[in-house]
Amino acid sequence: MTPVVSIIIPTYNREKDLKRALNSVLAQTFSGWQAIVVDNHSSDNTEDLVSSFNDSRIKLFKIHNEGVIAMSRNLGIKHAEGKYIAFLDSDDWWMPNKLEVSLQYLERGADLVYHNLFIVTKLHQKFFWRIAPTRHLKSPIFDDLIINGNTLNNSSVVVRKHLLDKVNGLSEDVEVVGWEDYDVWLKISNLSENF
Repeated sequence: MTPVVSIIIPTYNREKDLKRALNSVLAQTFSGWQAIVVDNHSSDNTEDLVSSFNDSRIKLFKIHNEGVIAMSRNLGIKHAEGKYIAFLDSDDWWMPNKLEVSLQYLERGADLVYHNLFIVTKLHQKFFWRIAPTRHLKSPIFDDLIINGNTLNNSSVVVRKHLLDKVNGLSEDVEVVGWEDYDVWLKISNLSENF
């Protein structure tokens, strides 16, 4: 079955974090996904870990990204089969209904969905008081992003793949390393106001 959402997970030497991230994907209430792990040739047991899940929805690709994480994300996008792309950093993880709720907005016409993230500071933290906040973007979205700065937390975003294709994915220019996600949101905001 063709997945609805392709989840792009770049990683490098984060075996334990990646395990938690993938477990959060497996726990999703929406199951029509594929997870694409893009490994920057880790020296830990990343490859064995991914294989241990024994789930055909989880794919592993390797890359030498030379410190340009956009290369990893773009490789994942290139192999994505889903109509939507979700980004998940390997040191983050999702609540079980993250995809289900995001898809409700996308199926009602949104082109890009984003949300707050909880900030976790301890391994077995039980209460989440602090958040990495977002804000509601005002039209024109491009202007709001320029004037008020980036508010989209990368691991929260789910976006229509065809929009990423139209802007040629994330910039792999070394001049934008560290803000390549902001750059791509700006480009997409020139195509759609449906954030």
